[in-house]
Amino acid sequence: MCETETTTISAPIPVDVRAVPGGSRLELRCFSQAVIEDVLDVLLTGGEQTLLDDVIALAAMSAEDRAALPEGRMPYEDLVAALYERASKHTYLYGERGLLLADRLGDNAVNALPVGHWAHGAWDAWKSAKAEAEAEIAAALAALEGGAAA
Repeated sequence: MCETETTTISAPIPVDVRAVPGGSRLELRCFSQAVIEDVLDVLLTGGEQTLLDDVIALAAMSAEDRAALPEGRMPYEDLVAALYERASKHTYLYGERGLLLADRLGDNAVNALPVGHWAHGAWDAWKSAKAEAEAEIAAALAALEGGAAA
């Protein structure tokens, strides 16, 4: 059974991860917003009057104009390519955030596999070893904090 909860991996641009049948769904709303902001910045303040003119011409295109295009050609292909070159294409995951994303994606992927798949055992062993290491670290930190208080 897939979980319905969403885990947010915060970074400069947050990524939400939700389990779905078959794996994970990544919510990239904030990244999409950053791309749209880049595009608007290029169109409105980037000194790219030609691109803005292309958007205006595209908006004014009639059905007949679109029908006159070569077959299989979309009226906005060149504009999309030009804006793509100027828009954000990546974000960063710093430090532990990458591990958190990998952990959540791994959980969702293993849960989507058929029962008895070899990865179930491997993932369970990894999670067990991780939990033991986290417990050892917590105990060592507690001992250090207790020793410093004495």
